[in-house]
Amino acid sequence: MGKDAVAIGALLGAVAGAALGAYVQKAWTSEPTDADDFGQRLAKLEAEIEELELLQRERKRKSREERSAVRPAAAPEAQPQASRPQPTQRQQIQPESTRSQPSPEVRGKPPEQQYLVLSADRNFTLSRVDYVSNQGTTVTSEDVKKSGSRIEVPINEKKVSRIWYLVQRVNAEPAAFQFRCHLRLDGVETESVVPAVIQQNFMQTRLGRTIFRKVTLASAVADLSAL
Repeated sequence: MGKDAVAIGALLGAVAGAALGAYVQKAWTSEPTDADDFGQRLAKLEAEIEELELLQRERKRKSREERSAVRPAAAPEAQPQASRPQPTQRQQIQPESTRSQPSPEVRGKPPEQQYLVLSADRNFTLSRVDYVSNQGTTVTSEDVKKSGSRIEVPINEKKVSRIWYLVQRVNAEPAAFQFRCHLRLDGVETESVVPAVIQQNFMQTRLGRTIFRKVTLASAVADLSAL
């Protein structure tokens, strides 16, 4: 808008100058007149120029008023944010030692049912257990969907046998594998890998010799070997 006003003023000034020049040229090229007639004409021209200047000032005033009318409103003052309360001693983040993953164990002895047991000092959710070969390949899986601070999952004998036959070994030496447990702990999805071994044993019954496969945690086997 300011540029328009300046342009209009320049145009009016140019018009006034041109009119004055034309008038003077006409006056000098026309027939001679007396001093009074020339003075009247000059006064009339000056009045017209003054009227144009007044019109220009009026346009500038209106332009300033319009600019002030469209000036953006001041931004509202930012409200101070309420300070968050500091956590109390009981709300402090637990040390890493108390936030560890559930500890595993295997309960039961063949030919009875064996269980993979996960225990923690707080509730968690177990959604799935993968039976993983010692090469890191998932051989088979089982959906669980259990919650609590202690969860027991029956170890599937058929899945254990499948691992046993897939693992390359010499004679009847133990076969290493892993349980990969899919957990939700402290609101975070995570995995817990439990190394284990399969040991094949025989039991003599009145119907003959029965083969069974016992699952033991790898850490327990290592502890027995160290004795």
